[in-house]
Amino acid sequence: MWWLLPPLVILLAVNAGLAYQGALLAVNRAYDRSLTASLKSIAESTHSLEGVVSVDIPYSAFDVVESGVQERISYAVIGPDGGLITGYPDLPSPPPPGDDGTVSIVDTVYRGEPVRLGIMSKRLYDPALPGGDRVTILFAETTEGRLGLARELFLDSMRRQLLLVGVGALLVILALGTAFRPLLALRERVRRRDEEDLTPVPDDDVPSEISPLIDAINHHMERLSAMLQARRRFLADAAHQLRTPLAVLTTQAEYGLRQNDPEEMRRTFASLLGSIRGARRMTNQMLALSHAEAANGLIQEKSRVDLCALAREVALELAPLALAKRIELAFEGPDAPLEIDGNAAMLREMLANLIDNAIRYTPAGGHVTAAVGAWRQWVALRVCDDGPGIPVAERERVFHRFYRILGQGDSEGSGLGLAIVREIVWAHGGTVALQDGEDGRGLCVEIEFPREDAPPAA
Repeated sequence: MWWLLPPLVILLAVNAGLAYQGALLAVNRAYDRSLTASLKSIAESTHSLEGVVSVDIPYSAFDVVESGVQERISYAVIGPDGGLITGYPDLPSPPPPGDDGTVSIVDTVYRGEPVRLGIMSKRLYDPALPGGDRVTILFAETTEGRLGLARELFLDSMRRQLLLVGVGALLVILALGTAFRPLLALRERVRRRDEEDLTPVPDDDVPSEISPLIDAINHHMERLSAMLQARRRFLADAAHQLRTPLAVLTTQAEYGLRQNDPEEMRRTFASLLGSIRGARRMTNQMLALSHAEAANGLIQEKSRVDLCALAREVALELAPLALAKRIELAFEGPDAPLEIDGNAAMLREMLANLIDNAIRYTPAGGHVTAAVGAWRQWVALRVCDDGPGIPVAERERVFHRFYRILGQGDSEGSGLGLAIVREIVWAHGGTVALQDGEDGRGLCVEIEFPREDAPPAA
């Protein structure tokens, strides 16, 4: 409302100027009718006979519009030869408009005062007149009365307008007070909320113009709530899962300190190193899982990624791990790129988890194959091994966090690999499924991502 005041003041000033001009124009029209009547009255009383012009000015010619101000009136009748017949000799005499009785009225100055001057010409039809048979009649009056009446009309108009503006401002204040009362109540309710209360803000008692803002706030609070829940879940999981490895590390370190036999100390430190590696791997996977959750927003930073080239690169990086276990690691994929919209770091983490799990759970002398291809509107990824596989009844549970099948894998497993894979796949709009490997042996993880540059279906 304060910002509206300057333009409103400007509009009022412009309106005041226009109102005054309109009032002055109306007054001039009224006064000019009287001035015109005076001119014509003098013209009707002007005659010529045998070269002699006579002027009998009637009293009605000096009746002007009553305004409470004594106007000063001047007049003059000028003969055909330019000489003054009667009236004021110093009255300015502009050219008359014509000899057809037309009246011309102009503003001028006479004896230092503004006057309204009327001019008209009249033919006397007397051939005995020297210089022609046309006389010029002038009639002037001061403008105090006109200006005074115009001011009165202007002030009356402004009083009415200011009254309307005042009433309108009062109504606007009342309307705004009524409209903003629910917002003030909403503000108080939000202020009284607990700092962890992220429930939706009710919008049943707010102006309809504010509803989109309330919807946006609720949407943002929903995202904040999801992010906080993810943070709490991560902290709870971290506290629960790291407690046991830290206890084991402490026990192993204390045991090692009590040993005097170098060989026993070596075995203790080797076991300690294995526990540290397992704890480190689990910590890295927990951080990767936290980054993969959609609530954290990191995975939303996407670009065009060649999944085929990325899978080949990850397979080459993990080839030494497969060679150490005497496992044949193969990659199958086209030479042409297969691009999807995704986060390259998260997709790399997904591929590393898939191939690493396959290598870890495949016995020595086994086979692991990573394959990438295109199928209709999808880019498909398959990682197959000939390890122990996963029973059908367990295939949904292995996607849960920290879930491990007893008796499978190594001691460094954390039960987070497939959970990370599913979070990343879902964040990219894809699907993941577990199938039996070739000839019913091992496991195949099948993933499909939407392909935006796919050819149109036939």
